[in-house]
Amino acid sequence: MTETHQQVPPAETGPGRQLSRREFLLRGGTTVAAATATAGLAVWLHDDIGTAGLAQPRPATIKNYFAAVDYPESAPRVSIVRDARDRVDGMVGAALAPLGGIERFVRKGDCVLIKPNVGFERDPRLGATTHPEVVRSVIRLCRRAGARRVLVTDNPIEQAAACFARTGIRAVADQEGARVVLPVERYFQPVAVRPTPPDPARNEALGTWPILWAPLEQADKVIGIAPIKDHNLCSASMLMKNWYGLLGGRRNQFHQAIHDVISDLGLLVSPTLVIADGLRVLIRNGPTGGSLNDVRPAHTLVAAVDQVACDAWCYENLLQRDPTRLRYLELAHRKFGLDAYSQSRRFGRHDWREYERTGLLVEQDLSNRLA
Repeated sequence: MTETHQQVPPAETGPGRQLSRREFLLRGGTTVAAATATAGLAVWLHDDIGTAGLAQPRPATIKNYFAAVDYPESAPRVSIVRDARDRVDGMVGAALAPLGGIERFVRKGDCVLIKPNVGFERDPRLGATTHPEVVRSVIRLCRRAGARRVLVTDNPIEQAAACFARTGIRAVADQEGARVVLPVERYFQPVAVRPTPPDPARNEALGTWPILWAPLEQADKVIGIAPIKDHNLCSASMLMKNWYGLLGGRRNQFHQAIHDVISDLGLLVSPTLVIADGLRVLIRNGPTGGSLNDVRPAHTLVAAVDQVACDAWCYENLLQRDPTRLRYLELAHRKFGLDAYSQSRRFGRHDWREYERTGLLVEQDLSNRLA
């Protein structure tokens, strides 16, 4: 508010003039009233309950995007496909086939959100981001299954528009009729990861946190597509770490408890489907990479309904490391993988070999098949 000041004659304000008792009381009362009003305003501005005493809106919660899928308990949980020629369309289709095909997951009229890793402004050959051709194939399949809308989003570490352009993901989304949703401030909203405050003693890190909510709210189905790569803080960035790109706020503070955070992200997001992009694997100097010498061609895609088991398989077979030593796998299994499937409508096994022993993991090699 702009105040207006009127000049008053010096005789009324000069130091030599004595105030009458009535003037003194009137001026004193005005000062007290002003101080009281200022204090009241301070309380109003710092009201813990909310503006003008009103309670703040309850934080949003993310729905289970797998719950509506009619998925038999006897169907495979992890499907691995290799092709030395990297024929991506055929690889994606072959990986999904044992799980029931895209039609089991995407229905006519669905809005599908695809979450690739677009975290850095890198050429896709460097392995730091999801390969655009995998994203293209998934968009096409969703369209063929009757999706009315396909969204593609991420909240990159570096400048978002440049990352989507450099990685090639903006181009394939535009070409295939999908909409790229860039992370503008109004799209974020506080989301409750769990109903109670996080308990660090239980390896819990996230309570209520700003999340890239707008595309999640619109989506009927969510598909995560992540590259498999080395990570200097948590050893590996794969499917569960990919959900880090939904976080807003000062997310770099979570680096101190990175394994707690990644397992919390697995708890936060119940995806419809996940696809591991192992066409080329960033085996060192992750997560950013920068040299083709850090990349090993692996010619592999993995489709799964169990993001924990998928991460464990990729960690062992693509990064060639011991999954029993990757802390966030065990934590995720503990947080959401121990409930019976019929109760939680989720899968979360950290021992992928259990699926192999029971026939719930399938492998195919397309290398010698004709195009």
